[in-house]
Amino acid sequence: MTAFSFVLRLHGLVLLAFLLFYACKAGLLLTGRLDTLRAVRARTRIVDSGLGLLILVSGGVLLAWYPGTVPGWLWLKLALVLVLLPLAIAAMRRQFKPGVVLTFLGFLYVYGLSETGSPTLQRASARATGYAVPPGVAEAVATPEAVAPVDTTVAARKLSATDSATLAAAAVPAADAQAPAPLLAGQALFSQRCAACHGPDGKLGRNGAHDLTKSNLNTAGRVYMVTNGLGKMPGFKDQLTEEQIRQVAEYSLTLR
Repeated sequence: MTAFSFVLRLHGLVLLAFLLFYACKAGLLLTGRLDTLRAVRARTRIVDSGLGLLILVSGGVLLAWYPGTVPGWLWLKLALVLVLLPLAIAAMRRQFKPGVVLTFLGFLYVYGLSETGSPTLQRASARATGYAVPPGVAEAVATPEAVAPVDTTVAARKLSATDSATLAAAAVPAADAQAPAPLLAGQALFSQRCAACHGPDGKLGRNGAHDLTKSNLNTAGRVYMVTNGLGKMPGFKDQLTEEQIRQVAEYSLTLR
């Protein structure tokens, strides 16, 4: 397990533990069991502080180690946590029920944001195709992103002969393509950039990642996905060269 993968898993577990713990205290407050609530709070102050600190620290580490350009939803998540934590502590200390309910709903939204990678709480597959595909499940039909949206017609795009040949080669289905280029380089890049969510065998499905062993994307589609990203998956066009992106895409085709 990579360091990023470990921190990602830790962050999710800590956030879930904090949410469940806060829900228990909110339940005691809303049901009027104030003596029990005071006793619980007195005995768990260190736990409260520790969970809050772990959420902030692990979130900061994820931002620093994110394998690609940090997406907007992750910045939104961190900003909400920074706002909600002190508000939740103050509301619980004052036993202000509306404040406790609102902050609890806020934390629920943060957790949903973490799971979907979307401010609208829609998974990437649902936004792209109009229907939900659980992470790690094979795609039944070709998805819209399965072919890179480029026009390979020279007349339409007025491309040079060299550029046209390059685009035409990129659109050849994986089954008809020549043997993959340096697989060792692609494997190394995949381990560094992709294994945290896809797993070393492509089947992990963490963070909404598709099972690469069952994906129907061809080389062109995978190059496009690695370049531009989708949903929680970042694009790597600013971190990797075109050759490196193609090496990663071609290596991923061997994970079957």
